[in-house]
Amino acid sequence: MATAPIDPSPKSAGQVKAYGDGRQTSPTPLVQIWIVLSILLVLLWLVGWHYQQGDGWIHLLPVVGIAILVALAVKVRPGKDIQPERAVIPKWNADKPDESLAEIHAYVIGEAAKSIDWYWRSKRSKAFLSQLIRFSAWGLAAVGGLLPVIGTLFQSPLVNSLHADNGLWASLLLGIAAALLGLDKAFGYSSGWARYVLTATNLHKTLEEFRLEWAELMAKAGTPLTSANVQPLIERATKFRGDVEALVLQETKDWVTEFQNSMAQMEKDVAAQLASLKTQVDKTIQARQSAEQPGAIQLQIQNASKADPSTPIDVFLTDAKGVTTQEKATGTSWSKLNVLPGQYKIKIQATVKGQSAEDQKAVLIEPGKVNDLQLTL
Repeated sequence: MATAPIDPSPKSAGQVKAYGDGRQTSPTPLVQIWIVLSILLVLLWLVGWHYQQGDGWIHLLPVVGIAILVALAVKVRPGKDIQPERAVIPKWNADKPDESLAEIHAYVIGEAAKSIDWYWRSKRSKAFLSQLIRFSAWGLAAVGGLLPVIGTLFQSPLVNSLHADNGLWASLLLGIAAALLGLDKAFGYSSGWARYVLTATNLHKTLEEFRLEWAELMAKAGTPLTSANVQPLIERATKFRGDVEALVLQETKDWVTEFQNSMAQMEKDVAAQLASLKTQVDKTIQARQSAEQPGAIQLQIQNASKADPSTPIDVFLTDAKGVTTQEKATGTSWSKLNVLPGQYKIKIQATVKGQSAEDQKAVLIEPGKVNDLQLTL
């Protein structure tokens, strides 16, 4: 009896065709052109906004640029998760071993093609975001490195108005580029892209090996097929199905490991940043408290004995805002506590031999220090 040819079912064949087409789904030059155009629209908006040109329509440019990026992201978004076939379950019919074997063959081929197709299709979003982030980071780093040179070599009203030779612009652009690369590393766009391609390639290799070994086992089984001589074929199909799931499982484990490492590194970086920020805030608070700590004034009046006993010696303390406080000194000294830091003018005034006599001096009150002064009537 002739053996019926064992071909994938129409559904499996469709999946294999989809897999074959999916291998060519890398971002096309047209997609890259749209990415560059959206970035140029945002840059044009920044220039127009800086020079206050274009009236209100200039603010539509970033909206259009972002809309283009969102549309591209939606176009290359990954499909649903890989789901096992629930409707078709291979069944063995002892009366029709050739048809049963064909059903098993079609089932394992279809499930493998489904996984391969998913990886080739899903890697498009990873590739798109990876290329977008890395192209943007490269562009920002290049512009950041060239700006100081352009600002120094080319003197023009446009360059001078942008202050291109200011290192802050370069620092800003390089900081954004570094942040984009950190975003790529944290969410694994580039690594996920490479991981998907590697897994799809390994699945394809496993599929081709199965096809050739299946043909070899079919030749050894001969005709007619019976329940006895199909056992190696069933075992090979079972092993192939397990190999496919093992590759998918390994990719998932790699993703989990990468995700956990990224989260751990992110938590470590955040903790370090928080610790650094806390230290900086504590230093700022301490410096502010130290700067606000009041000082004191210890004044010695050299010839206080010359003042008429019937009139006291007046002491005037004027701060930087022009607010003056007046006190009276007794004896040859005068002291003032809890004086806020800053610049002051201190003046003494008294009556000496029926005439008004005075002396004054500017003084800088430092935090937490006692300022010793001497004035003479």
